[in-house]
Amino acid sequence: MNLPFKIASRYFFSRKKRGGFNAISLISYISLLGYAVGAAALLIVLSVFNGFEGLFTKMYSNFDADLQVLPASGKSILISDVPINKIKEKQWLKGITAVWEENALLRYNGKQTLATIKAVDQNYLTTNPLDSNLLRGTLLLQNGDTSFAIVGQGIGYQLGIDPDDQFHFLGIYLPKKGKIDLLNPEDAFAHGLVFPIAVIGVQEEVDNKYVLLPLSYVMQQIEDSIHISHLELRLKNPAEMEEVREELQDLIGPKFVIKNRFEQRESFFKVMRSEKSISYLILVFILLIAAFNTIGSLYMLVIEKKKDIGSFSSMGFSANNIALIYVYQSLLIAVTGGLTGIIVGLVICWGQQEFGWIALQSVGSTTISAYPVLVKWYDAITVFVTLFGMGIVTSIYPAWKARSFSNKG
Repeated sequence: MNLPFKIASRYFFSRKKRGGFNAISLISYISLLGYAVGAAALLIVLSVFNGFEGLFTKMYSNFDADLQVLPASGKSILISDVPINKIKEKQWLKGITAVWEENALLRYNGKQTLATIKAVDQNYLTTNPLDSNLLRGTLLLQNGDTSFAIVGQGIGYQLGIDPDDQFHFLGIYLPKKGKIDLLNPEDAFAHGLVFPIAVIGVQEEVDNKYVLLPLSYVMQQIEDSIHISHLELRLKNPAEMEEVREELQDLIGPKFVIKNRFEQRESFFKVMRSEKSISYLILVFILLIAAFNTIGSLYMLVIEKKKDIGSFSSMGFSANNIALIYVYQSLLIAVTGGLTGIIVGLVICWGQQEFGWIALQSVGSTTISAYPVLVKWYDAITVFVTLFGMGIVTSIYPAWKARSFSNKG
């Protein structure tokens, strides 16, 4: 065994002195406990963020497509420019939906609000599993010549929409292209009435923003049947998203850009990841307090073992080997505390997944029973590497001091 490591291990596991705890060892174990608590907290917090990211991804997956085809410039796509029939021939395609989006004014039973109309064709409800998101009413966009609206829960709450109320209709005011009349602003809008047949709850951002309408109805209202905002594609195997995107880009050409489901909500997931990074940095800063305790305990150990350092020098130990003793001592504290904390964190995360110890009432419009947690192996490695790095950093001053004592000896 490496002799400096063997000596460091002896110092680390030597707990008693004259029938009681050595004060230096006690401080070392306090530092170890600090590392353990910090490592557990780091892993748990990172896992909670992973859990929420997975939860929100699942929430959005019912509403958003796997891939979205948008114009590289401008706001709309000329339908004839897209080789839709060739796309439909692909084996990886589960469904394709033409979508038109525009802001609109909504009025219902004396109340009004602004919303984003998402007009979709008849394939949308077939390929987008919104059944689990249905709160009230019936999932239906068109029945013969009759059109219906499906509203987000937030919009429904603002307007007081009741799908069971057969006497009130949803007034929709869609902007007409190039028509602005400041004296009669209503003339700049195409006006129609539809029955709000259902209220859905996806996620707060979606619920407060969107109303689903039939694409054919909206095209008739705005008198434009040749343009859409984008295409949405559902894949048979979402795991092949990136491979399919490359193939699809070659097929449709540079006039279009393709976004995966994460890029469609890029700002949201960026905020989530930024919050995760900030939380990590805050907890690392707190861990530095435990690291200062380690520096103090190691320095006190160097002072206490000053005679030993002289003896080691007389026995032919090099200054570097003497310094290594305290590097190993610091690493033993950090690694032991870190591994203990990671194990505790894994047990707590497993318990939360299995038993839901900490309850959570709701996230947006979706009720869940407990805080979601998802442990990722690279987070555990990140925590371990962080603690290992702190062990090296905290050893620098004590090791330098021990080296200077050996040179004096």
